[in-house]
Amino acid sequence: MATNQSSSSNSRAEKMGDLLDALSSGIVKTAANEPKFEPKLLVPEVPAEPTRPLLTEIMLADRWVCSVARLQRWRTVGEGPQYLKIVGKVLYRLKDIEAYEEACLVRKVL
Repeated sequence: MATNQSSSSNSRAEKMGDLLDALSSGIVKTAANEPKFEPKLLVPEVPAEPTRPLLTEIMLADRWVCSVARLQRWRTVGEGPQYLKIVGKVLYRLKDIEAYEEACLVRKVL
């Protein structure tokens, strides 16, 4: 009787192995036929750099990660980049900002 039980458990194990092989090959085939998932952005992309040649003080403060008050203080003491004042509005030219940034660039001396 012991041999009957061991042979029936072996045949069950073989059947389970065959079933698992069939299932795994079916999963592989199904996965190969399915389209690849590509996440879509829900938020429209915002350019890293402004495309306008003129920036407001808020835009410049965002660019430099500083407060608007700091830019205003610099203007009163004559520091910072050149600016335009048109109809009471302060604007910075992008080329002046880039020139100021280049002038402030610190180079390591060896």
